[in-house]
Amino acid sequence: MIEPAPQPVKTSRRSKKSASRTSSNGLPLPAPVTHAGGPSVGKAGLDAREMALWNWVNVQNLDAYLQEVYAYYVGKGIYTIALTRGLNLLTVGFVIFFSTFLLACIDYSSIHNHTSLSNVIIPQCISRFSGWTFLFFVAFGAFYAWQCVSYVYGIVRLVHMYRFYTHVLDVPDADIQTISWPAIVARISKIRESNALTAAALSSSMAGSKMVQKLDAHDIANRIMRQENYLIALFNKDLLNLSLPLSRLPLPSFLRNYSRTGAGTLTRALEWNLRFCVMEFFCDPSGHPRKVFLKERNRTVLIEGLKRRFIFMGIINAVFAPFIVLYLLMYSFFRYFEEYHKNPSSIGGRQYTPLAQWKFREFNELPHLFTRRMHQSYPFATEYISQFPSSKVAAIMRFVSFVAGAFAAVLLLATVINPDVFLGFEITPHRTVLFYLGLFGSVLAVSRGMVPDERTVFDPELLMRDVVEFTHYMPAEWQDQLHSKTIHTEFGKLYEMKITIFVQELVSVILTPFILWFSLPACAPAIIDFFREFTVHVDGLGYVCSFAVFDFKRHGNVNVSPTSVPCYLLLANR
Repeated sequence: MIEPAPQPVKTSRRSKKSASRTSSNGLPLPAPVTHAGGPSVGKAGLDAREMALWNWVNVQNLDAYLQEVYAYYVGKGIYTIALTRGLNLLTVGFVIFFSTFLLACIDYSSIHNHTSLSNVIIPQCISRFSGWTFLFFVAFGAFYAWQCVSYVYGIVRLVHMYRFYTHVLDVPDADIQTISWPAIVARISKIRESNALTAAALSSSMAGSKMVQKLDAHDIANRIMRQENYLIALFNKDLLNLSLPLSRLPLPSFLRNYSRTGAGTLTRALEWNLRFCVMEFFCDPSGHPRKVFLKERNRTVLIEGLKRRFIFMGIINAVFAPFIVLYLLMYSFFRYFEEYHKNPSSIGGRQYTPLAQWKFREFNELPHLFTRRMHQSYPFATEYISQFPSSKVAAIMRFVSFVAGAFAAVLLLATVINPDVFLGFEITPHRTVLFYLGLFGSVLAVSRGMVPDERTVFDPELLMRDVVEFTHYMPAEWQDQLHSKTIHTEFGKLYEMKITIFVQELVSVILTPFILWFSLPACAPAIIDFFREFTVHVDGLGYVCSFAVFDFKRHGNVNVSPTSVPCYLLLANR
C-alpha cells in the first residue's frame, strides 16, 4: 500500500528561502522540511505558493490527487472546467423545468382559439400534479440542491489544482491548452524525486520515516487507471453476461428481436450500473482494491454480496426508468433538433458503440489518448463500411432522391417566380409550400447520403487494416477474412449508426433492470474469482490489475519480443 506522506511540519527561515529555488530545468522544488516532533502545524499564514507545496507534500490519497491533476489537464484549466460544470447544471435544470412547462402547463386543446401564449397557460399548474409527480419534483429539487453544493465544493478543489499547476508545476492556466501530458508527467516526476531525495537526507533524524516513492509515467498511469484497468480486463475476457434471459421474460416481440440481434449489448446506463455494483464493491473509498477480495475463504460471502447489489440496483432502475426515458427524450430533442434540421444527412453518421470502446481500450491508456486514437480511425472505418453497399437499397434511394428532388425543385421554382402567392399556398390542409419544401429537402438529403459514391475504390481489406492500425482490435477469426461480408457485419455491430445507438440507450433504460435481475447475478462467481486471480501487489503502487503491469510471461507469448509487435497482440485476452 502507499505510505502516507510526512506530517506537516514547521520550516525554518533557511528552508523558506530555499523554497524559492528551482531545479536546473526551471522546475520549482519543495522546501526542505524539519521534523518538529510535536503536533502538526496548521496552514495559517501561508501564501498561495506555500499552500500549494504544503498540499502536495501532505497528500494522503495519491491516486485521487493524480486523478484530479489529470481531470484538470483534460478540462483545460479552472475557468473552462468551472464554466462547463456550471452550464451542465443549468442544462439539467432547463430541461426539467422547460419540459414540465411544455407538458403540464399549456392547454393544447384551446390553442386554436387563442393567439396569445398567456391565454393558454394553465394557472397554478404545479398544484394540479399528482402525488407521485409532486414527490418526484421534490426529490429532484433536493438532488439539484445537492449538486449545486457539490459544484461549490468542486470550485474549492479547482482552486487547489490551480495553485498546484501554477506554483508547483510552473504551468500557468493559459498554457494548459497547449502543453502536452508527457510534459506534465515529467514535471510531477521531477518534483516527486526531489521530495524523495529530501526525505532520504532527513531519514537519519526522522525516526521510522519512509522514503517517498518515486513516480514515473507508468506509475502515474497505473494510479489514474487503477479501476479502469479492471473494467477493461472484465470486458475483454467476456466475464459479463449482458444479454436478456428471453425465455424467462414476457417481452414484446420487438424487444425480443432487439436482444436477439445483439444490439444494445452495453449502453451508458448499464455501464454506470456496472461501475457502481462491481467497482464500488471491489474498491474502498480511496479507490484501492479491498484486501478481503484477495482471500479465497471470503469467496462465498462476496458472491452473495455482489448478487444483492445487482438485484438492488435493478429495483432502483425499474423505479426511475419512466423519468429517465422522459428526460432522455426531451434532452435529445432540444440537443439534436437543430443539428438534424440543418444537416439531415448527419442522421446516418456512425460512431463506436460503448462495448467497442471498451474492447479497443488499452491498459493504462488515458482517456484523452484513447479518444485521439479513435478519432484517427473514423475516416477509415466510415469508408470501410461504405465498401459493402446494398445494390437494392442504393437503387431504391436513387429513386427516392429523384422523386423528392423533383418535388422540391418545382416548389422552389414556384416560390421564386411568385413568392407572394406560393409562400402561403396550402398544398394540403394547414400545410403550406414552406412545410413541404423542408420535408422534401430532408428526404433528399437523407436518401442521397445512402447512395454510394460511384468513384469509390473497392478495397475493403486495405481499409480494414488501416482501421486495425488505430483500433488495435482484430480477433483471431478475422485473420485472412478481412474482405468478407461476415467481418463487415461484425464490425458494423461495433461501429453503429448514431440514431441506432440513441434508440438502444432509450430501450436499455427499460431492459437494464432485467439484465441486473437475471443475467448479471449469475456472473458474480466469475467476477469475484477474477479479482482474486488477477490482482497483484507492486511495490510503491499497491494492488493493481495484473494485465496493467504488462507481465508477458503470465499473460502473453514469451517467445515474442514485446518490442517487435504492439502490446495488444501479445496479451492473451486481446
